[in-house]
Amino acid sequence: MGTSLHVKNLQTGEVDVTNKFDAYDLLGVLVPGTLVLGWIPFCFPSVASGAWPGFPDAFQVVLLTALAVFVGQLVQAIASQIEPLIYKSWGGRPSDTALSTGLKKYLPAESATRIREKLSDIIGAGTANESLFLYAMQMTDGADEGRARRFNTLYAFHRALFVLLCGLSLGASMIWGAAYAWTSGQKIVAGIGALTLLIFIWHRARQRALYYVREVLLTAERILDDREREKE
Repeated sequence: MGTSLHVKNLQTGEVDVTNKFDAYDLLGVLVPGTLVLGWIPFCFPSVASGAWPGFPDAFQVVLLTALAVFVGQLVQAIASQIEPLIYKSWGGRPSDTALSTGLKKYLPAESATRIREKLSDIIGAGTANESLFLYAMQMTDGADEGRARRFNTLYAFHRALFVLLCGLSLGASMIWGAAYAWTSGQKIVAGIGALTLLIFIWHRARQRALYYVREVLLTAERILDDREREKE
């Protein structure tokens, strides 16, 4: 479902700033980018205070939206690059694990074996798990299944938040920004809080990835079963 962003122009009234954002663009790109831009004045007030020229209000909204999208895309690009490390911390790529041994409570091993056999019957015996999952994704996308797309969007959002917490913010501010002046006790408390939040988001990102993989495989199985019934 798309979301339109409007601002109030001082002369012409309400203006459409962007084309429709879909859910992935909104949660996976715009929100992380906005969080980065909003975080800068708190962590690096000296940078923020002298970096903004006196543009008209309406143009500032347009510019900030464009910057948020740009920064959000950078965050997702970084997330894509470090994704293999995230997978390693989870014990392997979820799609490969799902088709090999299942996903424990998310997808039992017998369900994974059943789905793998059905996919292999279509593509061919001996096909790698990655190829089987890509085929399942293709079927799911073609079927326009909202649940799989929603879980993928949530995974991208939590992955971006994980990257933001890993890369930025508090540690950089403690070295170069406003948090440099904090006492040792304040830094320790803030560090513990940030680490706790990081672990929580790491876990939530993993959950969303597992939900997405499960939904793709179950949807693909349902499509294959429907095709088989139609043949009969």
